[in-house]
Amino acid sequence: MRIGRLDLIRYGRFTDASLELPPGQPDIHLVVGPNEAGKSTMMEAIGDFLFGIPGRSRQDFRHKYENMRLGAILETGKQRFEAQRRKGRSKTLLGPGGTAVEAGEHALAPYLANASRAFFERMFSLDHER
Repeated sequence: MRIGRLDLIRYGRFTDASLELPPGQPDIHLVVGPNEAGKSTMMEAIGDFLFGIPGRSRQDFRHKYENMRLGAILETGKQRFEAQRRKGRSKTLLGPGGTAVEAGEHALAPYLANASRAFFERMFSLDHER
């Protein structure tokens, strides 16, 4: 799986922010920047998009829970999946039209390869602590 774009629509301190991650050779992206630039927020947003925004998110200080939104484009091989994630208890994965993705969380299965959130964060979300 690769992430082609990450959208922080209403998440943390961000409103309508987008990060394009174009493919390249080699296909690896490192996000660097000064303190408080949003690197950790973006890392948390990737996990929240893939696995759901937790019941008690730290990212609600600017946007209320019911307004929180993330978006992303995921790619694997020739498959491409574009969706948004809202904060909620069910049907939180939304298609481009804003309606719930019919397959729900199962729509992410081809991209996650059975990875849990803990595994994903341990392997791909590197920070000083990890």
